[in-house]
Amino acid sequence: MSRRARKTRREFLKDAARVAGAASLAGLAGCFPEVGGHWPHVTEQCLDGTQLTPNPGTSRVTEVFCEASVVTEPRYALNAEAMRPMVDAVLGGLAPSIAELWSRAFPDFTQETRIGIKVNCLNVDCATSVPLVKALVDLLKETLRLDAERIIVWDRRLDELTRCKFTEEAVGCRVMGTINSTKDAGGPGYGEPICGAVAGKMPRLSRLLTDLTDVTINVPVLKTHGVSGVTAAFKNIYGIIDNPADYHDNLVTAMPELYRLPPIRKSLRLHLLDAFQAVTVGGTSDPSDCTPKLVAASLDPLAFDAYSLNLVNKLRAARGVGAVDSKVTGWLEGAFKAGLGTLEHELVQMTI
Repeated sequence: MSRRARKTRREFLKDAARVAGAASLAGLAGCFPEVGGHWPHVTEQCLDGTQLTPNPGTSRVTEVFCEASVVTEPRYALNAEAMRPMVDAVLGGLAPSIAELWSRAFPDFTQETRIGIKVNCLNVDCATSVPLVKALVDLLKETLRLDAERIIVWDRRLDELTRCKFTEEAVGCRVMGTINSTKDAGGPGYGEPICGAVAGKMPRLSRLLTDLTDVTINVPVLKTHGVSGVTAAFKNIYGIIDNPADYHDNLVTAMPELYRLPPIRKSLRLHLLDAFQAVTVGGTSDPSDCTPKLVAASLDPLAFDAYSLNLVNKLRAARGVGAVDSKVTGWLEGAFKAGLGTLEHELVQMTI
């Protein structure tokens, strides 16, 4: 049952002047090769001639609710049998068919394409769900005929993934952290700061994003955040950079600038929200405080995040709590002005 509600080709730069012009358009101060950097690598991966402009249109967001998806007694657990039907429905609702969705999300797909699934394991009490990711991996294998070796489930640290029970056996593909832990820097690590300075700092990007995968499915979990208001598609990129703490005081302007970096913006193609449980009145590291029992999806990260904020506010209202302070969600308007998506969305809601 469903119901609806109103909600360019890469152009390489030929000289330093054009590079500076592109950086200005992107709003990225200093986003061009620094002295000692690798000019060809930076030109190809971090700077392009794409001119993004605000999109006043609407984008589709799909939502699937399933009462049977969550068991709360004697303790919180997911019903694994509900995961695949929910994933099929929420992704299937974004296009006439799953094949058409993959065509839209991955227009350059070949059997050699490597797909990353970026999860969020910062909060062990409210992390991306293993059964949900397993269902997504199974769908990718079956519908794209993709070998498990070409799929990587990843986050910033392997120990956090392990703590949240992400293993190769559990999800059916490789599981990797950018580093192994705070005490073990082993792992792919972070590359050089190929994008130069962003909002006055020099972020290094996870090599899992830049070198080991070609496209990424972003799978955040629904949480409130004291600085961004809500954690969803945009905030989940803080697990891609090596210096997230540098981008909290200026998050309203920095987060859109970070997302606009071509290696990030071009990789993240699809967004799937895990809202089986959620944090709606605490901080990002607090335990979950409600069980919405739903998933949501969109190809548009900004529409996805506008929806996520609306959802959080609905859940807060149901508990008699006021809406998230609009003073901390100004990055949504900044992302719109940067041409990173639409603020209006057509919401397609389904119950299974």
